[in-house]
Amino acid sequence: MTVPAGPTRGRLQSLDAFRGLTIAWMILVNNPGSWAHIHAPLRHAPWNGWTPTDLVFPFFLFIVGAAMAFSFSRRIDQGAERADLLRKIGSRSLWIFGCGLLLNGYPFGLPLNAAAAADFSLESVADSFANLRVLGVLQRIALCYLFAGLAVVLIRGQRGLLWLGAGCLGFYEILMRLPLVSGWGGGSFELENNLVRWLDLRLLGENHLWHGAGMAFDPEGLISTLPAVATTLLGYLVGVRIRQAGAPNRRVATQLIGVGVVGTVAGLLLSRIEPINKQLWSSSYMFVTGGLATLCLVGCWWLIDGRGIRTWARPAIVFGSNPLIVFVGSGLLARTLVQLRVQDNLSVQRWIYTRVFQPVGGDLNGSLLHAAAHVLLWLAITWWLYRRRLFLKI
Repeated sequence: MTVPAGPTRGRLQSLDAFRGLTIAWMILVNNPGSWAHIHAPLRHAPWNGWTPTDLVFPFFLFIVGAAMAFSFSRRIDQGAERADLLRKIGSRSLWIFGCGLLLNGYPFGLPLNAAAAADFSLESVADSFANLRVLGVLQRIALCYLFAGLAVVLIRGQRGLLWLGAGCLGFYEILMRLPLVSGWGGGSFELENNLVRWLDLRLLGENHLWHGAGMAFDPEGLISTLPAVATTLLGYLVGVRIRQAGAPNRRVATQLIGVGVVGTVAGLLLSRIEPINKQLWSSSYMFVTGGLATLCLVGCWWLIDGRGIRTWARPAIVFGSNPLIVFVGSGLLARTLVQLRVQDNLSVQRWIYTRVFQPVGGDLNGSLLHAAAHVLLWLAITWWLYRRRLFLKI
């Protein structure tokens, strides 16, 4: 197995902090008071290009990979065999994928307000499944965890994982650039006719894809999962290097900083021939975000685990200790607040924004205050769980 020997410790606080900062940023960008009033850094790039918001998802996958370096070694120290790890990888992937389907389908046609109740029938529930989006953020995390985890357990040596990551990127480029289907792909990285969209339409069907871009297209498509697996493997290899180091030292930190800088620069140079595109998870996007994720993790590792500067990171560590609860819970809460209605048939979410935050901060800053309130709410919830040592493990 590709779990090399080296110092094994408990939870890496810097990794929890990095995860927590990423989760907090996710909640902030996902819960504005009004989608019409958002500060530019809190918006996704409409297609090509990137903003700070476009770092959230690749940072998640990088963290998933880095965490495997610690969780797998800990299980092996506890006596787990290869079969035990394989079963755990499979069951955990299914749970995460199922949570993604729950978020996509909720409330599954069930009425959460009077207007919906008046029109409710069992056909509403059936329609919710007939049009259920299959893919999504948690589903991609599940697939990347599955394939990267299997690779770590079944492939010998870290060099094999490097070749696998390179193979994922190479296969992605072949699929995207060769004229395999008439009128599709052939080097196109445009929304209408890229090969990612073609395959998802053929395998999943239009009804089971995302329609937020004005047409059936899924930003977590099957082909674009290949470079996302490479992001996860990069996180694993960086996590292995940190675990082997035991304690932060200048030599390892310098090596990893070099990896981060080279990755970022390589992605920026590659963007001259291939656009940085989150929704297609282009190779240039993978290199830029993987390099930046490496630099961020090394910075947290050096400050928190090396220098012992933890006070500023305590809220982030708390956030990062229960990531699945926050991810699923914040998504369900946001959907519920949109469905529930109060006076003048306003959604509860809209009522809170217009009655509480908009009068204080105006349209733009009021929208930001609304998002910040969600962050504070989930910080309070995770703090309560953290104090009572309640952690969701799957």
